[in-house]
Amino acid sequence: MKKITALLLALCMLLAITPVLAEEGPGGNWYMSLADVTLGYILLNEDGTAVVNIASQEDMQGTWTGDGETVTITIQNQPLDFAYDGTSLSSDQFPLPLNREEGKLPMDIISKMMAGEEYTLPEGMTDLELTTIAMNFLAEYTKIMENYSSTGSDGEAPAGPAEATVLKESFKIVKSYSGYTGLYIAKIKNEMDSPMFVTDGSMQLTDKDGKTVGEAKYLYPNGSMYLEPGEITFVAMQADLEENIEVNVVKHVDTKFDYYRGTDFAVTVENPTYVKGTGEYDSDTMRVTVVNNSDEPLAGIEAVLVLEDAEGELLYISTESLYRYELGPHSSLTLVSAVDNKIRDYCNENGIEPTTVEAYAWVENKDW
Repeated sequence: MKKITALLLALCMLLAITPVLAEEGPGGNWYMSLADVTLGYILLNEDGTAVVNIASQEDMQGTWTGDGETVTITIQNQPLDFAYDGTSLSSDQFPLPLNREEGKLPMDIISKMMAGEEYTLPEGMTDLELTTIAMNFLAEYTKIMENYSSTGSDGEAPAGPAEATVLKESFKIVKSYSGYTGLYIAKIKNEMDSPMFVTDGSMQLTDKDGKTVGEAKYLYPNGSMYLEPGEITFVAMQADLEENIEVNVVKHVDTKFDYYRGTDFAVTVENPTYVKGTGEYDSDTMRVTVVNNSDEPLAGIEAVLVLEDAEGELLYISTESLYRYELGPHSSLTLVSAVDNKIRDYCNENGIEPTTVEAYAWVENKDW
């Protein structure tokens, strides 16, 4: 799975060299936002000059003109026409419309968060809200990059679709802080002869009358997105619900042979363990030890941990990462992930006893 920082850098480069990604409109600021994250802005001054900034990079100077329903901006001697409807600007050369309102987060906060660097949480926003925005942004951003990037394969893709085998799956409805959440978790395996990438997923929940009551558009969180033949990973989706009712679940996980993402390689894990909290306010935790058996340090180790009961029912999923840290040669480190209290409450209410943890770890290759 590619690091968000590398993806952001790629997008920044794409935006910087392709003027069609700038924002334009008659007078004032226009913002380019994706999944509540502001990627950049353009300021159209009354004197016909323009200032474009993409991903907090250096300002680019230009000019603009407006002619009824068409706005033309010129940056680096390259003009581009945008359709103007009074509230937005759009171009068939770029899929994101430009609007007057900023996103909830600037891009630099998402970048710092995913890189493990210090950042200031916006006033009134919780860590959970920030994480949700970050994951939604990554999913939407991935779709954009797929359209603008070449595939990562050096040869031709195998004939036919890439289909992963679902080894086991579960769906449950648990309480959330604003209502309920429908949580889907699946353990999947590549049983084909060629490597494949997990690229996307969606889930729709309907009531007995066929009315949509919940929807998930992204995978969240996930294990490795790259699967060699025989390799296993986990995927998850969650959808908000207003009430705990019986629902029909329609879900889909997309996989491809060719994709712009890079590959990764497995890291040894030992002693995946579930530890039940002893006090009223103690969290239940999942733990796994990652081991570097090589002679070189490993940077950016990522791990997925999945909580199960004695029958193998998938109860909860979490991901952990060393981000900017390295694990030294021939050394080990134990990663600890807290189990959401809502999952603990769900298990207690339904007489479910978590017993085991399944975990996998990986490091991405620098091959894209």
